[in-house]
Amino acid sequence: MVIKHNLSAQNANRMFVQTSKAQAKNMEKLASGYRINRAADDAAGLYISEKMRRQIRGLSQASSNCQEGISLVQIADGAMEEVQDMLHRGNELCIKAANGTLTVEDRNYIHMEIRQLLQEINNIADRTTYNEIHVLQGTGFQFVEDDPSIIAVGGLPDWVPVGSKNNLNETYTTQETYQYTDTNGNPATQVFDITHEAATINFRQFHGSDSQIRELIGNGFYSTCCTCTNHYSIKFTGGTSSSLEVSGSHFIYNIGIEGAKDASELIQRIIQGTDNGNPRGHFTKMVEDNGKLIVYDDRCNSPRPPLPVGNGTPGSWDGWRNHQFWIQAHDAYGRFGPGVAYSIDDIQKFARKQGVHIQAGCEPGTHISIALPFISTLVMGISQVDARTQDGASAGISAFKKALEYVSEERSRMGAYQNRLEHTINNLDNVVENTQAAESRTRDADIAKLMVEHVIGQVLAQTGQAMIVQSNQNRDGILSLLQ
Repeated sequence: MVIKHNLSAQNANRMFVQTSKAQAKNMEKLASGYRINRAADDAAGLYISEKMRRQIRGLSQASSNCQEGISLVQIADGAMEEVQDMLHRGNELCIKAANGTLTVEDRNYIHMEIRQLLQEINNIADRTTYNEIHVLQGTGFQFVEDDPSIIAVGGLPDWVPVGSKNNLNETYTTQETYQYTDTNGNPATQVFDITHEAATINFRQFHGSDSQIRELIGNGFYSTCCTCTNHYSIKFTGGTSSSLEVSGSHFIYNIGIEGAKDASELIQRIIQGTDNGNPRGHFTKMVEDNGKLIVYDDRCNSPRPPLPVGNGTPGSWDGWRNHQFWIQAHDAYGRFGPGVAYSIDDIQKFARKQGVHIQAGCEPGTHISIALPFISTLVMGISQVDARTQDGASAGISAFKKALEYVSEERSRMGAYQNRLEHTINNLDNVVENTQAAESRTRDADIAKLMVEHVIGQVLAQTGQAMIVQSNQNRDGILSLLQ
């Protein structure tokens, strides 16, 4: 008898090893609860599962974002409810002041209370925030004194005068040198004084105090390019660095002004942060002149002098023509066009453009835009209410009526936003729930099936061990024959 191997024991051991590996995988799946624990378990299934998991986690966060949006809207609505109460009181006081039985002194006291109400309305608008976001964004405008029915943009402090009466039609003179070759063939130059349309912003009263810097931050001024539709906003910000935001043809230069010591340093930061005083390389330019910022049209506002003749060829000034230049001080967001006056109705329409985006999905662009309410006595048309006379009180009644309508409209919009966000949350939760179910079917383990396979594996493992023992016993029996 020839014996070279213990084939039965080897076969039994091989099957036992396979059973042990299968048992190990089953134990891993039972322990983790997942059918797919690594890519090798199911490559395609892992890809599908991870894509679904991204969607689930993204949508869950989007639902949380919407809840935060609801909180923001509720804060805005609560503040406007208080404003509305004060408007009702103001309207009540105007009706009282319009009564002919009151004395001048009586109306003065009524007017005093109205002014306090108006001041508190502006305070609420300025101080109501959510996560440091102003939800009732409200200042940055002023009345033109000679016509209270017209609004002009004006966000710079009173100690920063801007231009002339209408912020335009000032002039600035530069010297330009023309180089040419004279009739004798020698190099020659000629200097011209060139007058440009300009505007000035006077920062001479700036001395670098913390209070002045706080007044400037968030405000700025606005100009148009003198050759195209580009708009340039200079917005003062905290910090010391500068940055550029671009929205279509609107360019917002954020100028950090913290630590600026005087007018010269402040102006130099403006110039350095605006492409060295030449925004976007167009003809609008900015220079300093003894504490003033000069913003001017680089082209002349009148025909240039005739050029000398060189080598028989007359010189020319191509493309230079008369062009009017406009500049306005404002809150630096470009909410209003330059050089334009607006009525109360117009300003209320524009005032709603400032808003926030709620990311309500897991893909780019899936957001809900919330136009924040713009609450201030100016926007509501009540900043000039004067109840010291019967006529003024009567006008105040109409003004408070419109203001109440405006606030009611804003509150209605906030309510609509809240309802939309609540519906969005419900839909997101539904999508998450069903996507989780789909992902579970793809990745999660079938516990009942695995338990059956585990028991079978245990039986096979025990049987394999027994077979190995039996095969070894057979070997021992054969060896005993040789003794």
